Amino acid sequence: MDDQNRLKTIDDFLLSNEVPLDLDDLMVVLAGAYKVPIALIGIVGEFEETFKARYGTTLSKVSREHAFCSHVVEEREQVVVNNAHEDPRFKDNPLVTGEPHICFYAGTPIEINEQIIGAVCLIDTVPREIDAKHLEVLNRIGALVSQHISLSKEHEALKREHGLIEKSPIVLATWRNTTSLRLVHISQNSERVLGISAQDLLSGAVELGDVLTQEAESDFTFAMQAHIEGVETHSCRLQIATPTRTIWVSMISTASFREDGMLYSVQAFLFDTSDQKYVEDKLHKTNQRMRLLLEASELGTWDWNLAADVNQVNKRWCDIVGLEYEYYDTSSRFFRQLIHPADYVKVEKQLNEHITGESKVFNTTFRMKHTNGSWIWVETYGKTVEFDVAGKAIRVAGIHRDITQRMESELHEIKKTQLLQFINKTRASYLQNNDLTMACQTVLPELIDISDSQFAFIGQMKGEGDASKLFIHAISEIVWDSSSFTQYNEYKKRNLYFSSFDNLFGTTILTGEVTISNTSGSHPNSKGVPQGHPRISRFLGLPIKVKDRVVGMIGLANKFEPYTVEDAKFIQPLLDALAGLFYAVELEEARAVAEEKLRQLAMTDSLTGLYNRRAFIDECIAFSKQHFSACVAIVDIDYFKKVNDTYGHDAGDQALITVARKIAKQNNAPNVVARLGGEEFAIVRLGKNKQEINTQLEALRIAVEESVVTYKTDTIKLSISIGATFIDNTYGADFSALLSTADKCLYKAKEQGRNQVVWEEESQ
Repeated sequence: MDDQNRLKTIDDFLLSNEVPLDLDDLMVVLAGAYKVPIALIGIVGEFEETFKARYGTTLSKVSREHAFCSHVVEEREQVVVNNAHEDPRFKDNPLVTGEPHICFYAGTPIEINEQIIGAVCLIDTVPREIDAKHLEVLNRIGALVSQHISLSKEHEALKREHGLIEKSPIVLATWRNTTSLRLVHISQNSERVLGISAQDLLSGAVELGDVLTQEAESDFTFAMQAHIEGVETHSCRLQIATPTRTIWVSMISTASFREDGMLYSVQAFLFDTSDQKYVEDKLHKTNQRMRLLLEASELGTWDWNLAADVNQVNKRWCDIVGLEYEYYDTSSRFFRQLIHPADYVKVEKQLNEHITGESKVFNTTFRMKHTNGSWIWVETYGKTVEFDVAGKAIRVAGIHRDITQRMESELHEIKKTQLLQFINKTRASYLQNNDLTMACQTVLPELIDISDSQFAFIGQMKGEGDASKLFIHAISEIVWDSSSFTQYNEYKKRNLYFSSFDNLFGTTILTGEVTISNTSGSHPNSKGVPQGHPRISRFLGLPIKVKDRVVGMIGLANKFEPYTVEDAKFIQPLLDALAGLFYAVELEEARAVAEEKLRQLAMTDSLTGLYNRRAFIDECIAFSKQHFSACVAIVDIDYFKKVNDTYGHDAGDQALITVARKIAKQNNAPNVVARLGGEEFAIVRLGKNKQEINTQLEALRIAVEESVVTYKTDTIKLSISIGATFIDNTYGADFSALLSTADKCLYKAKEQGRNQVVWEEESQ
């Protein structure tokens, strides 16, 4: 046993003092579970054993010479003494002959860093036995105590680290990315450093973006979007406006990503650099005047020492991005953070390919952020100029050239071509599938790409006046909570409508004008997004019009750069194309509605609203193509001519309407009811057998008999006669013959006195 290392472990874990482990409650439970009067946790030091947790004794320490737990330490395994009075090792031990009068002892090791530092033990004053099962449980408790001691040390270390952070001028913050970036931790010194309490920030009572200036909020939003796009590290300077002072803070943020490449979290250090910013501003103003006197060259040069990570550039390189040469940061991290997030992965890939020897030169074009907030295009050409003895690149040099004007012109032409292509794609999709929603969904990803936006939707107005709503043909698929999941399901079912226009996109609908908002909350109709929804930092609303009437709109959000009137003009051809498609769909829908009305008129009896003879025949043909058991019946109003002659034709019409309603009420679909002409009605009623249908026909007859038609001051009593025939299978049936049979039965009903149901004799 290496006692020196063991004692060092005890000191390292702060166990050599008399501070307890806060495990007395565990000893109470342990003593109760094993039914012993004493339970202890003993740490065996150089000269004595200290009890760090105890139950059943007032002793706090004993000499190591007499300590039972020292045997556990020396043997490195459990020790069980069933009767100390009979054990030669312990019978004369003062802990046996005197307090606490140990007779039974069971101890299991406490192991830290492979060192046995003490034991968890059970003590009784009478002899007893303990089985293997209880010893195994005791062994597990020893392992838990070992783990508790390790965690306690880590906890103390974390407390000290947090204490250092809380007293430092650096605030530590963490954002977690679920459906959007959400602040989940910020150190308690945020109120002292940033002027905002940690509680307010974490509860959402105050958001960091709420206290930033507009420019700083834009920089902060850009930093977070850059991490979402895959940028690992980023730094920026933010201005915080509190009620009492203005604070400048520098933020250095680092992103963590999941295995699938999606952003998991962002950790950032924020520290007060107000004094530094004041000095820099003074120097900047002085040097700004000096810059006008300096001569600029055409090319910027760079020379990167990979081993030292020092990138030396000339003044022209700094001029291209608007930097002061004297304050240029030579680290590659600084250069990388200027690259546009959409170009970052491409630049890194091509640079690594050259450094590793996969390409002879490093030659690419990409966007870099100018100090005025704009993006400039640069073309760079570089080559490895120095290698180490192993042939590994250690120095790369090259040139930069500003090609912004050329690239913007070329990109504009390329985007115009792309726009025309996917306009044609939209039209072709609609013509091929006659599905406007599918056509809009097909081009939505290209619309997002060509507009450099993060989110988009295409909607069409439905309804008139106050009932009008915006039907969403296509929208970015964002789900952030249960409510939006329901909306998303409605969208998938093509049933998503926006009815509230008291917001940014509603401004476009109500005014028919382009809506532009490049600063969150700056537009008078800006509204807060739903809880958890990704922040909308910029918005462009574009109306779709037909003859100055708004028939729909396109909404775009979160472009990296501000939206402009030029953006709206650029997308106008797509708006015109969609306007044409929307108009075509409106005409098609109106035509379909008109055709349906004409079809209904052609099939409906104008007086009763029932099918007419032509429609009835069509329904019978449909039944003849299916397998049903059914009855074909003809209903006639008894003495109908007398009603007309006595009360007039208006009264007769009222009688027809009354009987028609009775018949229709008792013969819902899939049964078919029609007025054949005059006072005659026809029924095809489905049923399993004739008896069942006869009961229903009798009920109809009685319902008419018991009804009264009131016309002016007269009351008219009615009755009906019914002729019916039953068929077991309608498939291939001749319904003309069945109607003829039913008509003969109706004739018999009238001959036999009317107000009755008569069936075909052969079917009875």
